[in-house]
Amino acid sequence: MVRIAGWAGALLLLFWVPGQAAQAPTPKDPAVERPTTVTADRLEVNRKERKAIYTGNAVARTTDLTVTADRMEFLFDAKMEEVELMVAIGNVHIHRQDGTKAVSERATYFVPQERVVLEGHPRAWREGNMVSGTRMTLYLQEDRQVVEGDGSERVTAVIYPKRESKPTR
Repeated sequence: MVRIAGWAGALLLLFWVPGQAAQAPTPKDPAVERPTTVTADRLEVNRKERKAIYTGNAVARTTDLTVTADRMEFLFDAKMEEVELMVAIGNVHIHRQDGTKAVSERATYFVPQERVVLEGHPRAWREGNMVSGTRMTLYLQEDRQVVEGDGSERVTAVIYPKRESKPTR
């Protein structure tokens, strides 16, 4: 089983690789509830290096999350059973079913630490609000985000006030 914790609730089971299918899922297995499909122009698996590399229009889909990139790399544990690190490189687009979106040039998911780092002019949108900077770090367990700027680019946040809906008569 591939064990991956959520990104803002869902960067989860994104990273199935050949060899995982041999294990039959159990009813409580998250993969049963959240199937994952990864497509690309090319897949290279190197068990000696514990790596799987999807290149060319790589798309990873779960029931509520889609990640696209030019390339996706996955580094596994010694048994090739659990993903330890996922890196999406080039034209990274992340879309959640709830409308949350993010773009960057690189997204790195440190699975054991449940930390996601977006680099390369990252921008994220939710409910019309937007934040951008040079680096975004998402601490999933803590429900905490840190957005950083550098000397040439500052952090920018555009936040719209919530409108209260008036009761209809």
